[in-house]
Amino acid sequence: MGHAAVSRRMDRRPSKGASMAELKGSPRLGGYLRSLRVGYGYSLRKVEEKARIHGGEIDNSQLSRYEKGICYPSFDKLRTLARIFNVSIQTFSDVVDLEELEKHLPEGDDAIELMKAGHAEFHLGDYGRAYAHYQKARTLVEEGCDEDPAGEQARFIAKARLASAIVLYRMGKVSLSEYEIRQLLRLGKHLEEGTLVRALLQLSNVHSSFGDSLLAEMEATRSLEIARRAEDTLLTAQSHHALGRIYQDREELDPALEHLHEALKLYRQLEDDHEALKVKLNLGPIYAARGQVREGVRLLLDARDEARKQGHRWTVASACAWLAETFFRSGDCARARQYLRESNAIASNGEVQYVDILFLNAYYLWKVSLAEDNSAEAKIALGRMKYLRPNLEQNLPEVRDFDRFIEKGGKK
Repeated sequence: MGHAAVSRRMDRRPSKGASMAELKGSPRLGGYLRSLRVGYGYSLRKVEEKARIHGGEIDNSQLSRYEKGICYPSFDKLRTLARIFNVSIQTFSDVVDLEELEKHLPEGDDAIELMKAGHAEFHLGDYGRAYAHYQKARTLVEEGCDEDPAGEQARFIAKARLASAIVLYRMGKVSLSEYEIRQLLRLGKHLEEGTLVRALLQLSNVHSSFGDSLLAEMEATRSLEIARRAEDTLLTAQSHHALGRIYQDREELDPALEHLHEALKLYRQLEDDHEALKVKLNLGPIYAARGQVREGVRLLLDARDEARKQGHRWTVASACAWLAETFFRSGDCARARQYLRESNAIASNGEVQYVDILFLNAYYLWKVSLAEDNSAEAKIALGRMKYLRPNLEQNLPEVRDFDRFIEKGGKK
């Protein structure tokens, strides 16, 4: 996964007249490589040994230069490092993407205000800006404390990492989201109960995306137990919401409805309209799958219209994508096309595009085109999926279906 995308980003060959010495590396990629190595407890020479075992050649001086951001690893070196540290090559590409976002860090030196501004950007669906705010806030606190932070500083850093993990997940950078969660969990005793529960819920999302439904359910169930014990209504609602999505993905619709309705009830008690919107987003497709198409469409339209009023771009794009799928499955290709156009316009408009939504839209346009025997449009949609696929880590049913199609040589 991601070979083409990584090659485009990483293989920065010099132009005529440029020397290799003029090519600079990536400090962020270097820092990430170092954190992986330290996390595994490997010395530079140990990585050199591991590289040979995996059929590659990376001497310790080379790795040191990569970690210092002096130069970029070649694609072959990245592939070897990915095997050693058990990460996808796409993750390295994502790290470099984030470095581009961090070049536009917001102004200000008040970490608390930066976090608040990041939350506001997140709710509007401006994930790149939200990420930049969270990173700036965390950097400010880390620069002002010892190497081993404690107390309020450690708790703030954990919250900033959690916020970064959630926004990375929304940007489709699932492995990096998991990395942030693992880093904050290392703070151990300094974690507040609420941060711990939210971290477990985010891990649940990550493992669900990777197709590990059992582990995702275990983490969400543990979160629910802690939230109930703490008598925290919001965390209880979020845990029910997570379990509802997991059962929905497994097509176990009755328990999915039970958890989602409980989450909706609790969100309404809290007057949390934003989270209630997202529950409606899940409920709509479930009712449609149960044959209650009219009710499913009503819920999705309500979610879209409310999200539009509140300026929640991601929720609008998602609602339109679900509406397109619902109408396609009901045999109404004209209305499916209508909502695909609307979803695409929103998902592609912004500093950070919603790659997962764009892929799903391309997938259902492909299906609509095949149903209407429009081979030219089906070919365009297929090409779009091929272009987007390297940037997806989520193990969605539509992604699996596309992969099987490609594995069979493009034949159904």
